[in-house]
Amino acid sequence: MNNQNNILKQETEIFVKNKNNLLKNSEGKYVLIKADQIIGIFDTHENAYDEGIKKFGNEPMLIKLIEEKDESLEIPSLMVGMLTLRKP
Repeated sequence: MNNQNNILKQETEIFVKNKNNLLKNSEGKYVLIKADQIIGIFDTHENAYDEGIKKFGNEPMLIKLIEEKDESLEIPSLMVGMLTLRKP
């Protein structure tokens, strides 16, 4: 497995390991995970992102909505500004 496939693997494993507890205590909120640590729980994605940037700069980190159903959307090119969405 190459390094690109390993990005956020550890963070995703921490989320899965703690998912039941997160659902019990913080469903509907956002969790910020860096490496093997849950950094915090936030009411909005924006608040989690702001905290992550403040603490870690432009490094990979996982921000995930805490919900029973997992509907992940991965768009790393958009996240790093390589692509932009255009409004019609």
